[in-house]
Amino acid sequence: MTPKTLVVAAAAWLAVTAAQAADSLPAGTFITGQVSGASQTLLGLDHLFADEPGSNTTALAADDLEFITADAQVAIDFFADGRVQVWNNSGATGLAGSYTLTFSFAGLAAPITGFTPLDLTGVNGGSVSLQLLDPQRISLTLNNLSFTEEFGSFTTQIAISAVPEPASAALLGAGLGLLVLRRARRPA
Repeated sequence: MTPKTLVVAAAAWLAVTAAQAADSLPAGTFITGQVSGASQTLLGLDHLFADEPGSNTTALAADDLEFITADAQVAIDFFADGRVQVWNNSGATGLAGSYTLTFSFAGLAAPITGFTPLDLTGVNGGSVSLQLLDPQRISLTLNNLSFTEEFGSFTTQIAISAVPEPASAALLGAGLGLLVLRRARRPA
């Protein structure tokens, strides 16, 4: 196989992997959340934020907020690219108290490999702690936060290992196999 062929094959593989990583949390992913601290109940979009059995489970909605605490102070929005935006919904610049929010994800194609801050410029006091609990669960703790503006927010990032679709991997393998076979059949 020529170096040029290897470069083309590698580029194709990277394109497939990058395309899949773009939707690491596809719309419809089921998310179950728990909260402890200043609020004990988390309300989900699928239940129209009503305090009823099962309201802490919802499907990721591309254009909607997924969760709000029962005290209406914290709102959480998940995005298909793995971003998580946390909103101060208190109407003031300060969010008093402590909130520990834990989320688990059902039906992920690959394990969660990281949970990190992406943009904390909207937070100017208190502490935000992020933790990857296991390959399907994350946790974030907010302690006496102050924001740069009313209804401020910050953004975190969930990293999910890219796993190529079996069909894409098979197609790439078949193409590489044909290239090797073609080279082997060349007359000397």
